[in-house]
Amino acid sequence: MRRIVKMWLAVAAIVVMCHGLASAQALKLAATYIDAGFNGDGLSIPAGENTVVGPVVNITCPGTSGSCTVQADQFIQVGLGSATGNQFSATFLLDGTAILDGQIMCSTPSDGTYQVCSTSEYQTKVALGTHTVQISVSSKYGTYVFNYNTNFRVYK
Repeated sequence: MRRIVKMWLAVAAIVVMCHGLASAQALKLAATYIDAGFNGDGLSIPAGENTVVGPVVNITCPGTSGSCTVQADQFIQVGLGSATGNQFSATFLLDGTAILDGQIMCSTPSDGTYQVCSTSEYQTKVALGTHTVQISVSSKYGTYVFNYNTNFRVYK
């Protein structure tokens, strides 16, 4: 019995080594780029449309070999809503291409108040050199974006 258990443990270890497990990696921060702004009376986000929030930010993946990981921590204040269930999502754009299909962050309050929501996305194996990053927002029934802050980090 003990031999069978040891054999299954060995098989399990081989499977884990071959397929891997999602695990944290130690990366070195190469640069941080902060994009923050305030849209006065609110930037209108039409229902069902992706709308860019903030300017294009140029980032650099430094070095002469390897690649980088680029992370976007997004904090977005929305408000002045009246519809219930008005989910909104943010999309991290790297070189104009969406990293994911937009992560639902939360819902715009239906009572006309404001709410700050956040999410974090990243892309691994980004090539060396200069790239552009930006975020866009979409909303089920439309919303307004007021304050926003995105911390773009480049890890080597």
